[in-house]
Amino acid sequence: MSSDSSLWILLPTGQRASGEWIDDTLYSRAQEQGLLDRLTQVAAFPRQRVEIVRGADAEAQVNEMFYRRGWTDGLPVVAPTMARVDAMLRAGGQPRNTVLGEAEPLKGVVTVEKVAINAVMAGCEDSHMPLVLAAARALLEPEFNLRGVQTTDENVTPLLLLSGPAAAALHMNSRFGALGPGWRANAAIGRAVRLIMHNLGGGWPAAVAFAGLGQPGRYSLCLAEDEEFNPWESLREELGFAAEDSVLVVQRAESVVNVTGGLDDLASAMASATSAFSRLHGGKVAVILAPFVAKLLAEQGQSKQDAKAYLHAHSRAPAAEFEKSWLHARLAGKTRWPRWVKDGVKAGGVPAVESPDDITIIVAGGDIPIPQCAYMPTWGFPACRIARKIELPDGWTGAMES
Repeated sequence: MSSDSSLWILLPTGQRASGEWIDDTLYSRAQEQGLLDRLTQVAAFPRQRVEIVRGADAEAQVNEMFYRRGWTDGLPVVAPTMARVDAMLRAGGQPRNTVLGEAEPLKGVVTVEKVAINAVMAGCEDSHMPLVLAAARALLEPEFNLRGVQTTDENVTPLLLLSGPAAAALHMNSRFGALGPGWRANAAIGRAVRLIMHNLGGGWPAAVAFAGLGQPGRYSLCLAEDEEFNPWESLREELGFAAEDSVLVVQRAESVVNVTGGLDDLASAMASATSAFSRLHGGKVAVILAPFVAKLLAEQGQSKQDAKAYLHAHSRAPAAEFEKSWLHARLAGKTRWPRWVKDGVKAGGVPAVESPDDITIIVAGGDIPIPQCAYMPTWGFPACRIARKIELPDGWTGAMES
């Protein structure tokens, strides 16, 4: 026999600095776009920090209510009770009322408490909070261009790369299935970032966000660099951090292109239309090298910088093909292409990015003799590769043990 229960929950949605709730704007947008048949409770909530939900199955009520209010990514969430959020805040080690900034485009104020609420909803463990905070701060950096990411019709999403010992402590996957599914840290940390963008920035699909198709990476695109099978310096050391640091690197990714093969196959993918926007706007792209490929390259005496230089030199789209591409033809005479693109056209081939240093390489994936790599083109401006050292509070121990 079930009995009524009560949940004291904290609201995940955003208020502007003026005190207005972003949901009022979102209600108008949802109404204009015909979304209210699904989002039947948009802006219908008590305008306060805490809400009490009572009933025989209060957790289920919270899920249905949050879905209808537009506060989820479509999947079930964990109810952000006061106790759960308090535990998340303790693990983050920062005062709950600390303001990190405003999330574009609707300018919801991002506080440490709001980050914790959305991390709870995403299914994060308390130990994940320092990474979620680092990711939230990265989203608010001007170079990430959160407004553009949230409102473009392209399918861009944050890419989170963790380099350092915290990855092992969190059980973050860098091996088989590193891009999912199956690992809590990879899935939940990336999902928390999406919910922050959604609930504090107002990036609701079809209301504010007009990505034509979206992509699975918009649920979560988060993985770790492999420490054991990487034959080169780590990404964090390459970016100027110490080997003992744990560093979160945040970029923009428009898709994940599976590439079976070595550098020539990756360069071919980079030369294709998948790199169109990196040519228009510039930017940083990402390459995941399978351990098998990285090992072969290292045994041949090639460094990571050598691999970047090779990819840059061989990712050139023939000038005639580039000029026939949709993006170039559509924007001919309407935009100013970067000088390096114009120079590439004159030279007969346009590289995917301006410089080898615009290519981020990490080693990840299954340790088998099969070259399963991936390429992640970018979108937007300015060029974006934000690296943040993870500030771990005293007593932080990593993932829970069963």
